[in-house]
Amino acid sequence: MNISSPMNNTNEEFDRYYADEIKPGLVRANQRRKNRMRVVIGLAAVGAIGFCAIAALASLGLANHPGALAAFVVGFGGLLGAGLLYRGLTNEYKRVLTGGVCSYLGFDYKLGGFDFPLARFHPLLPRFTGAKLEDRISGRVGDVNFELCEGKLSRKDAKWRSIMLAYSFSKPFKGKTCVVADTDWIGNAIERLRQTGEKVRLENPEFEEHFEVFSTDQLEARYLLTPRFMEQILELTQHFNNKRGVALAFQESQLLITIRIGSMARRFEIGNVFGEVRDGKERAYKILAELNLVADIVSILGLAGSRPAKTVQGKSVDS
Repeated sequence: MNISSPMNNTNEEFDRYYADEIKPGLVRANQRRKNRMRVVIGLAAVGAIGFCAIAALASLGLANHPGALAAFVVGFGGLLGAGLLYRGLTNEYKRVLTGGVCSYLGFDYKLGGFDFPLARFHPLLPRFTGAKLEDRISGRVGDVNFELCEGKLSRKDAKWRSIMLAYSFSKPFKGKTCVVADTDWIGNAIERLRQTGEKVRLENPEFEEHFEVFSTDQLEARYLLTPRFMEQILELTQHFNNKRGVALAFQESQLLITIRIGSMARRFEIGNVFGEVRDGKERAYKILAELNLVADIVSILGLAGSRPAKTVQGKSVDS
């Protein structure tokens, strides 16, 4: 079940959990926010004064004056300190809200300092030179284990965000099969060079229009990509309204999925904390709705076999 409007779809169980487990942490974070924001504003003001001093010295032709260097140190240090303090405050709220919602669902949440197999996703992602990973979430939906991470990826000419999902199964795949977007003749030619295995021809014109498939095992690829499963992948692109941003790979014992979400869009966020967070329940419901994507994929692709996962306001339950 998707939650299109978080506050219009309430759940008594989650409301009780929010009141008992999440709200107390949010109250404590709000109390600490007041003092920390004073320091953030003070440091930002010091930074602004420093850079204003640099501008004044430059206007007087004193850009190389020793005072200009001191002003730069003050300005840079002030803004850097303000940014770090604000980021720390935001992270505290994320641990309370995003971490609390994940705990409710039985998921494990880590904000940073975690390991994630990014290299496995390289064949599904556009070429990138920089990657910053955040929000690692792992757990179980129905009878399927998963691991999720959001990545901010970049290269010289572009920046974007991608959700990376790994669903694990007990039986390994024999070969490696990748399903990537069909773009244009240049993009498809590049894919042929960087993908392992050979191109797989499938008897679904609509699927072939949207995707290119490469596999080291042609028989297994055709076994995996049944007519129904191809329809389900197309349903997935429609679900996320993203015809060119969804890619999949079957390798070892995992189904890997990437969903490109643009450069500005972010999932599992708690919004700004410049003011006291009074809409904590609404923010928590929004995160709960976003986490539905994990169960949505299980349901749409039929990954749970004969026992598909269902969600009640984002919580997975057995059929």
